[in-house]
Amino acid sequence: HSPTVLRSLAPGLNWVCGVSVPVRELLEVVSDSPDIRDFIMAHHLHDGQRRRQWFLEFGLFGSYECYGEFCSLSWLSSRMLQIIQMGRFRILIFAWCHLTRNYLGIVVGCPAVHNTRLLHHVVQLQPQSYRFVDKGLFGEFFTSYVDELVAGHHDVTEDSISMMPNHGPHTGSSISHGIKTTVSTMFCVDETPRFHVYRYQVTFELVDSDALGYSSVQLESRHWLMRFANDEYVHANGPGVVGEFPMLSVDQPYYRYCSRIEDDPTGLQVVGFEGRFSFVPGSLENPKGPNISLPVPFIELPIPLEII
Repeated sequence: HSPTVLRSLAPGLNWVCGVSVPVRELLEVVSDSPDIRDFIMAHHLHDGQRRRQWFLEFGLFGSYECYGEFCSLSWLSSRMLQIIQMGRFRILIFAWCHLTRNYLGIVVGCPAVHNTRLLHHVVQLQPQSYRFVDKGLFGEFFTSYVDELVAGHHDVTEDSISMMPNHGPHTGSSISHGIKTTVSTMFCVDETPRFHVYRYQVTFELVDSDALGYSSVQLESRHWLMRFANDEYVHANGPGVVGEFPMLSVDQPYYRYCSRIEDDPTGLQVVGFEGRFSFVPGSLENPKGPNISLPVPFIELPIPLEII
């Protein structure tokens, strides 16, 4: 379903030469442990993605666009792998976005107290704050990711794979008036460490024009109810979304946007949100009936773990 991504995959190391020098050098760094062998085997099948400029926008591990910022996580070849030091942690970077510096990495060194919890796990670790997202051992992570792609839990087009899941934990969807509304969330490792910052993606899709009952509808306003760690709620309302008032119709059945949500400026932690979108039948200039409301169920945010 995504031929550009497939074409970007490089030949496996075992096809390049009889003796895989890069992998041998890599083993000297990460050790030949059972937990890391799945990672080595992956490079024997495909040695990452080709580093041609044209392929940089088609990362194997997904992409997103938010407020004009584009991120695409490309799988690095064995010759591009690097180990970075983050405090007391050594992380092998195997997927990288050259625009946002977002990454996926494997913990190859850490204090002994964290060995059973983090050593050889795929993580996204935020510098300074030491908040992190733990994705498990590489074999578990990669198998789960492929299973999600096969099950349709990420939108896959001819040109890209969406980093934002459309199904599973920290997502929510509803169908009302023939329109499906899907909301996905992710923790922003690349944002300021002062607060917890999350990206959320909203997708509107007209799936049943008969149930809608109008030839078109136009978004008028959004209404969010954010929940914080102390069980307080805060309303956030406004016209349109990201400065736009999208129209949905049979000819234009799809609209998607991305935005951010973060902790209260006082430091109070946001833990989830719900809401609704108000659409006008017809258009804002020429309404054809009473407004319709598209609900968003409560979505729990993917709060990262923290190293203490």
